[in-house]
Amino acid sequence: MPKLSRALAAYVLGMLLLPSSILLAATPDWVRQAAAQNLPAYDPETNAVVLLDDVSISIVGPNEYVEHYRRVVKILRPEGREEAELGVYLQSREKVHSLHCWSVDRAGREFELKDKDFAERGAFFGFELYNDLRARTATCPAGEPGSIIAFEYEVQRHEWVNEFEREFQESIPVHQSHVSLRLPTGWEFKALWSNGEQIEPTKSPDGAWEWTLHDLAAIEEEPMRQPTWALGLRMGLVYFAQGQTGSAGSWQALGHWYSELTADRRNATPELAAKARELTAGKTDFDGKARALASFLQSDVRYVAIEIGVGGYQPHPAGDIFRERYGDCKDKATLLSTMLHEIGIESNYVLIDTHRGTVRPALPSPNFNHVILAIELPPGVKSDAYSSVVTSKPGKQYLIFDPTDPFTPFGTLRGDLQDSYALLVQQGGGEIIHTPLTLPEANLIARAGHFALGADGLLSGGVSESLSGNHAFHERLSLSHANEQQRAQQFEGRLNRSLKGFKMESADVQKLDQLQDDLVLNYKFNNPGYAQVRGPLMLVRPRVLGEIIFPLNHKPRHFSFQFEDTSRETDVYEFDLPQGYVVDDLPDPVKVDMGFAAYQSKVEVTGAKLRYSREYVRREVLIQPNRTEEMRKLQGIIGADENAAVVLKRAQ
Repeated sequence: MPKLSRALAAYVLGMLLLPSSILLAATPDWVRQAAAQNLPAYDPETNAVVLLDDVSISIVGPNEYVEHYRRVVKILRPEGREEAELGVYLQSREKVHSLHCWSVDRAGREFELKDKDFAERGAFFGFELYNDLRARTATCPAGEPGSIIAFEYEVQRHEWVNEFEREFQESIPVHQSHVSLRLPTGWEFKALWSNGEQIEPTKSPDGAWEWTLHDLAAIEEEPMRQPTWALGLRMGLVYFAQGQTGSAGSWQALGHWYSELTADRRNATPELAAKARELTAGKTDFDGKARALASFLQSDVRYVAIEIGVGGYQPHPAGDIFRERYGDCKDKATLLSTMLHEIGIESNYVLIDTHRGTVRPALPSPNFNHVILAIELPPGVKSDAYSSVVTSKPGKQYLIFDPTDPFTPFGTLRGDLQDSYALLVQQGGGEIIHTPLTLPEANLIARAGHFALGADGLLSGGVSESLSGNHAFHERLSLSHANEQQRAQQFEGRLNRSLKGFKMESADVQKLDQLQDDLVLNYKFNNPGYAQVRGPLMLVRPRVLGEIIFPLNHKPRHFSFQFEDTSRETDVYEFDLPQGYVVDDLPDPVKVDMGFAAYQSKVEVTGAKLRYSREYVRREVLIQPNRTEEMRKLQGIIGADENAAVVLKRAQ
């Protein structure tokens, strides 16, 4: 008997080890029909295409429905293998009725996984200590280019709000997407749409409402774009008994639902009330009192998320949070709100998402991932003292503050919470608000350095870097979780982006824990060979630290560029010229303003000193794709300036 080749032997062994359910595959007709469709031409770089994405929703009663889901994907490139990674998420009280996957490889071999082949695990997202969300997952066999992957499940769902949300577009094209809704007798629905035109349903012979969409474009991967779910076509289906809109369908209704859910959560205990008075003793104005309580929440109450059932939405009682000194975002907002009330300051919950663009005014939805607080400004308090103030429809002014964030000063918001829509929860209702965008001057990096240049090209000196706003937030976050060795590595990595072959002499951090002050970083270093000596000439790059340019390809742009925040950066570097050298040539001054951003720099000579100064201001966080060429032009100008050289010449 001839020997098996190594590849064939591995294949035979693999087949022997496969579960019996795989070997007895019986691919359903709906999978074969989807695979047999004629497809449009796709870009050669398309990783996979969704042939069918089909969901049927059967409403059972308030907050209860059965979801029957089918999906068929064709893998086109090796990068599309992730489409064989399948999973279904389950909340508390939800039950899987059936679960299958099938695959057909390019040679026509068929495989199958059944319910028992899917593993169950906890579904944690990096910020919870514990939740009761779980996932059933499996890798469908033959996840290779040319293969068809099919997935089907049926789950009894339990939601806390009578709404089902559907995202139609993905990072790969969708050939056909179908939604079916079946309602109990006497029930009604309302369809809400975002990021596209409303599509009217048809009614099937069995009474179901149906939406069918064809050939939906992929939300292509582009550097610095918003998340896929913030850009693609979305629909929310709100269902309710006849004449009763229930807890969905409008921001007012969602606000009412959350107001009812949290109605008894902000009752103060004697110990809590006493602490609020203790922390604010001797303080007579709004700012002093509110800032003292905010600081307590930021520093003395640990962030720990334990979410079970409705606990994903409902905070724990304020007294429990105060006693245990820990809680998640909604818990910390609850405790701060309760303590503020005890000293005569009112506040309301704000539901927001940390991914800008996820919340859309046209699509009221409970799909938020963060809870913060709107603190009512008393009459006479000047709102311009703070950068995070909004005005509600009734005319009340609120300071928006995140007590979960330990690194952002009271009166401001970190970047990912700015310029976003959020739900302001009011007693018996709610309204959509838009969080303010901080001016660039509030997000400052200011570098100032003084250096000596040696005749051999050695650069020696130091830089002091002052950071405020979101720049300070990120540095405080990073440095506060680092030990001494890690901090040294961070400092070296910071310098390594602009310098090669340098030697760090010292580095220190100032005002790390003083949130109301700018964070200050000081470096001292030397860099042999920084200046390039070429015979009688010496080339010196006057921009020592701070790279503003970022990679930007030349492909056509479809989506806006998104930055986390506005920004202002300034650099002032002074050099003592090496003895025996004079300036022979200077780079030309630069000044350009694109509206969304501006840049300027210049190099000056005073006696034996060289001075380089520049300023970069970014005013917008979303820059439309039709301004891509302006963005490329600005990047080119900045890149040329960052690498420009001063020419020194040895004096005769």
